[in-house]
Amino acid sequence: MKQLPFLNDAADHRAAVDSSTPAATPAAANPRRPAIIVPVQATAAEEIARQCGAIADTGAVDVIEWRIDPVIAAVTSVRNTDSNAAATADSAEMEPRDLAEAVLNLAPYVTAAGLPVLMTLRTGFEGGQAEVGEDVYTEVLRTVISGLAEEAGLPEPAKRSAGVTWALDVEIERSGATELIEAAQDRGISVVASHHNFAGTDSAEAMGATFTAMADAGADVAKIAMMPTSGADVAELLGATARAEETLGIPVLGISMGQLGRASRIMGADFGSCATFAQLGESSAPGQIAVADLAGVIDELYG
Repeated sequence: MKQLPFLNDAADHRAAVDSSTPAATPAAANPRRPAIIVPVQATAAEEIARQCGAIADTGAVDVIEWRIDPVIAAVTSVRNTDSNAAATADSAEMEPRDLAEAVLNLAPYVTAAGLPVLMTLRTGFEGGQAEVGEDVYTEVLRTVISGLAEEAGLPEPAKRSAGVTWALDVEIERSGATELIEAAQDRGISVVASHHNFAGTDSAEAMGATFTAMADAGADVAKIAMMPTSGADVAELLGATARAEETLGIPVLGISMGQLGRASRIMGADFGSCATFAQLGESSAPGQIAVADLAGVIDELYG
């Protein structure tokens, strides 16, 4: 198992204020342990801050996944309601920079918890809440990348990023994926390339090809998530992940979703997965396990 590359040793931002030797996240302190990632899907600033703080308070989480597709969906809904116009995805897609600015304005509420942040704009193509087209997807993320990078010269209190480590999820199937990977990495932001199938499990050959395509595109991490219909599907996913871990030079992450796929979330590291997703409150995908329960098992297995 190759370690997730955007873990930081200064993860506990509140401890960093009081100590010159900040606490590391569990996976940063123990390379044998897969990272635990917990999603936040709230859209209101105060609720985002509350959830992120609660995640950090567990002491068991390495990364917050900030799902910005609910933010995009909420901004789009308000705009369409206020304009009294016919609510269509196309009308919302005309102003991607406004959507990106709404995301950037919420960033301080995420980073206040001090944990590394994986920003994810999950499209409707792959089971998310953002019904945006290819061009808008690329433009929103490109603008967000630039907005975070432009803060490098600002005084610390003015920074949206608050000194934490950022990473970006890029759906490898989107037409602008390679461009986004390059743009993020040019600004020091790690990229998790992703592919999701909520309808079934791709063939072993297709999963292997997807992992390879992600590595060839220059991603820092390659992630696939499949929906199993049988135990054999889970085994196929784990096998494809193990082969990718052995042959590719980047960390990989393979998830089999739903109740049937829980083995991939608990013991995925044995098959090469660098991380696993848990939930604190609302889940972002079927089969996520409560963070306290999952962390306890991982402590026993990889502690």
